[in-house]
Amino acid sequence: MEATNHARELQIAKTEALFRDVNERIAETSERFDTDEAHFMCECADSKCAERLEVPLSEYEEVREDPTTFVLNPEHVTADVETIVRQREGYAVVRKFDAVVARMVRKLDPRARAEPA
Repeated sequence: MEATNHARELQIAKTEALFRDVNERIAETSERFDTDEAHFMCECADSKCAERLEVPLSEYEEVREDPTTFVLNPEHVTADVETIVRQREGYAVVRKFDAVVARMVRKLDPRARAEPA
């Protein structure tokens, strides 16, 4: 049972990190075009989710300051690994509290990987 939970937690972290990578490209493009908002992918655990969320770039940047926070549809929260830290019109910001998931999303954070060692 423990191995199954661990595999599930790792899959959640990898899926959410993949959506975050996509959103990093969206943010970069939006900044180049000098826009204030963008339509980001929902960063939930469902690998089939294709929902887009309108989020101000300033909010996205604030979310990205902490590698354990993500932006997603409030109805897509995985309550056993994350909690809503703030909710806005059309999206929520969640923080991972599950230790395995939090550790993995920190490791997969594209901004952490881009920093010099």
